Amino acid sequence: MTIPWVTVWGFGADIKSTKDSLLVRQDGKVTRYPFDEVSHLLIAGGHSLNTVVLERLAEHRISVSFFDVHGKPVGGLYGEGGPRLSAAQREIPVHKFAMATIQASLGERMRFLNELAESDSSGLFYKGELDILNAARDELNFLVTLPEIGRVFSFTKAMYYEILSRAVPQTLGYHRRVLPPYPDPVNAMFSHGYAVLYATFALACTGAGLDLSRGALYGVIEPVPGGRGACVLDLMEPAMVPMVDRVIVKMAAGGALEGKYEATGRCILSEELKTEFTSRLHEAINPALIEENVQRYAGAVKNGGDVVLHY
Repeated sequence: MTIPWVTVWGFGADIKSTKDSLLVRQDGKVTRYPFDEVSHLLIAGGHSLNTVVLERLAEHRISVSFFDVHGKPVGGLYGEGGPRLSAAQREIPVHKFAMATIQASLGERMRFLNELAESDSSGLFYKGELDILNAARDELNFLVTLPEIGRVFSFTKAMYYEILSRAVPQTLGYHRRVLPPYPDPVNAMFSHGYAVLYATFALACTGAGLDLSRGALYGVIEPVPGGRGACVLDLMEPAMVPMVDRVIVKMAAGGALEGKYEATGRCILSEELKTEFTSRLHEAINPALIEENVQRYAGAVKNGGDVVLHY
């Protein structure tokens, strides 16, 4: 059975290999992963990595993604072939491509909030909030400048995460999306889930010949240090709701997080919770659908057609 990804998260793991297996020693436990069962390795945080491991991963065509401990992308090894569409990406109409990402992501967020509101008898929205979101969505069609559409994007995204907090138990301490270190399990799980989603998109983008550093929304309107992963972030933005957020909210609302984390300044998820979360992400993240959207995006870069992102 192929493992979609193996994650090594936190600090202090020792990553080595034998001729046919990846070995991860963490917290006194050694886990063996046969190379012929692994397709992607995600490393986040501070660990010890033997360089021969990278050689053997390359030999077996296993991709590697690197993140800091909070899930911020810092690099990756995604196989052979350069970004053949880099020159074409420099010429894309930024407004059109950025607008496609914003409209698709706002649509996914509003659909999810409406679904949650329908199942919440106490009322998810405060008075006027839904009207504000609908007005912002309608306003997008008339915005011309990049700062204007960036303002609407940032405002509606922040509003989404705040409204989402009402769908999870207050005892979890989640109120909105915040910067790391994350004080609550919901923010910590967002970070973990988005890192996994990023790695899956980065692999698909590399295969399509896209330059991962050249985005439209991210890297131009929304700053990304060095443009790192801007194209990946553009493509994954609308997929965050159906492939990550739904999983987390369902787990939180169902009590699956209770007693499975430590929140002392920086929230630490238990191994049991991380295992269950990873299993549910395996079911929710759809590589075939990701590949389909990435290929359509690459086609629009090459041929100048419409950008269609639908998850």
